[in-house]
Amino acid sequence: MKKFIFIVIIPLFLHSLELKIASYNVENLFDDVNNGTEYKEYIPGTHNWNKNTLSKKLVNITRVICDLNPDIIGLQEIENLNALKLLQTRLNRAGCKYPYSAITDKKGSAIEVALLSKVPIVHKKDIRVSYSKADRDILRIELKTEPRLTIFVNHWRSKKSPESQRVKYAKALMEAIKKLPKGSEYIILGDFNSEYNECSNLSQRNNDTNNTCGIDNVLHTYNNNVLIKFRDKNLTGVYHYNLWSELPPHKRWSHDYYGKKGAIDSIIIPPSLNDNKGWFYVKGSFNVFKKVYLFDKKNRVYRWVYKHSKHLGIGFSDHLPIYALFSNSKKRELKHESLADKFFKAILPAKENKIVTEATTVDFKELYLKNSFEYPVILKNVCVIFKRGDYGVLKSSPNSKALALYKSAEGLEEGRCYDLKVYKKSIYYKIKEITDLDILKKREKINVEEYIPEFNESLMERDIKNYGEIVKNIKGVYKYGYITVNNRSYKLYLKKKKRGILKKNSVLFIKKAQIGYYKGEKELIVYSLQDIEKLN
Repeated sequence: MKKFIFIVIIPLFLHSLELKIASYNVENLFDDVNNGTEYKEYIPGTHNWNKNTLSKKLVNITRVICDLNPDIIGLQEIENLNALKLLQTRLNRAGCKYPYSAITDKKGSAIEVALLSKVPIVHKKDIRVSYSKADRDILRIELKTEPRLTIFVNHWRSKKSPESQRVKYAKALMEAIKKLPKGSEYIILGDFNSEYNECSNLSQRNNDTNNTCGIDNVLHTYNNNVLIKFRDKNLTGVYHYNLWSELPPHKRWSHDYYGKKGAIDSIIIPPSLNDNKGWFYVKGSFNVFKKVYLFDKKNRVYRWVYKHSKHLGIGFSDHLPIYALFSNSKKRELKHESLADKFFKAILPAKENKIVTEATTVDFKELYLKNSFEYPVILKNVCVIFKRGDYGVLKSSPNSKALALYKSAEGLEEGRCYDLKVYKKSIYYKIKEITDLDILKKREKINVEEYIPEFNESLMERDIKNYGEIVKNIKGVYKYGYITVNNRSYKLYLKKKKRGILKKNSVLFIKKAQIGYYKGEKELIVYSLQDIEKLN
């Protein structure tokens, strides 16, 4: 019976109508040849960078790519063609054959972007961003598929540079997209050094573009300050979907910079890949590759280790790979499913999908009490009483409970009421949060001060269920992670740190904070430095 199943399923692999496409910043894959453009840590013969260490780096990258097993993978931080060929050879030896490859070739550039493919490449072009050696070219690849599929591999300037540098990349990319034949299908991927919601988190230091961001505004992945979702169609002009929108907010990260997680790698697609014609994105397939070995003992991303000016020959990258599936047939033949999945799908009846055409209206208290719900619901006349970046808090009246908006407050205005369509709700450390919504209607403005109570000790009592409540005007003395107010101490957590504020015995005045819960006790959460002041 097993032999019969195997014989039946082999043709599915030979005639696959699905591609797994990935992106991976491998963190500085340099060869062992001195070309004069290397980073100083990768000059052969120094810092323990030699043939042996390079071999260990290649083995580790090969392990990741083989386990992920993409059909096409865009790579960032590849030194040159020689480094790419070394990786390609190592992959072939491991049985993960990628016969087709391409890499940018910018004179004087320390690192390039590249692509490995199991699918033939028809055409390759380097898109020049600028003549500066600091600006990497964008790689454009056309694949021999039916219909044709174009891939753009990116590695934008880091956040050490202001946002105008990344806007420059976005504009060069958009110019290249405009030159594609009408109806072309393409995928944009890579390390953009930009969060999927970059403008919501743009620092004052980097904001030299008057709040215009490359990924949000130039690539047009946002509309009216809200991340474009797959349910949003027929918007005006050229726009794109960032596949991070497929994951819940707490899972939106692929990069770990000394414990600070971010979503600076992206896969971005046009509306033509959201129409079930030609090539299309397989909904729900976007994800981050998170094998256990890619994390260290402290559960941080196990990056390539460079310590005490020496390469230790261990680790992988500070990025995790991201990937998604794309199909060119409505009758999908999934080569990435297991044999068992294919077999049982064939013999078991498929479940009918329930189609919901209308959202139901619920009152605020009803939604607050629900831990989860099956269908979208409509909230009418709820007010944003607090907003910091893409985080916010809703109330229906000054005395109602508080519902948090976790990474879903884009496009909302503090002090304004709305009608909202809510798609997802969750609980995080006892704070009830809405994680996905649409704005249906703007309503009147309110005075938020009337909705935010003065801080008092009774609000922090353990038996009162007020997690998520915003409180104001807290004055106390800070010491060892706690603030003492009227001889009672409360845990204090700042989302953003500033040197000198949290010093022992500092007298602090907190304008606005949220009541949260962590490790068995309530805490005060401060979301912005604008909400805290040191008085001594």
